[in-house]
Amino acid sequence: MAHLPTFVTVITTTSDTGPVGCTASAVLSLSMDPPSMLVSLAADSHTAQHIRHQGAFAVNALSWQQRALTQQFADGDPHHRFDGVAHTLRHGQPVLTNAPVGVVCTVETVQRALDHLLLVGRVTWSRHRTEHTPLVYHQHRTHPGPCAS
Repeated sequence: MAHLPTFVTVITTTSDTGPVGCTASAVLSLSMDPPSMLVSLAADSHTAQHIRHQGAFAVNALSWQQRALTQQFADGDPHHRFDGVAHTLRHGQPVLTNAPVGVVCTVETVQRALDHLLLVGRVTWSRHRTEHTPLVYHQHRTHPGPCAS
């Protein structure tokens, strides 16, 4: 699967102690009508558990310039992943301030698939910026994606 390029995202939600999030590459647009997203997260992940509790999440597509956030949101103490990361709340969900794409969803369904949860969310808010170069994950490394036009 390492040969299949994918965009790098940070999936975020809230908890009683503040924002939480994790890096994810198994994210896709599921439907245009109604607008919806599908996110796959490890079933035992800290973020997935909070999404189930909150009933909402945000998808933040990272830019090439934000590549350091890939590791920050993948490793270490989940309670410190937002340290130094600018964000705002949109519909109650943390959206990374400088992410080129931000999408907020309410959870429609949760389905267990092997060791992961498939989270289907209905889009309630979105924004995009075309001036950023997207971050792509391919063959276990990050790369700049296609340039914006």
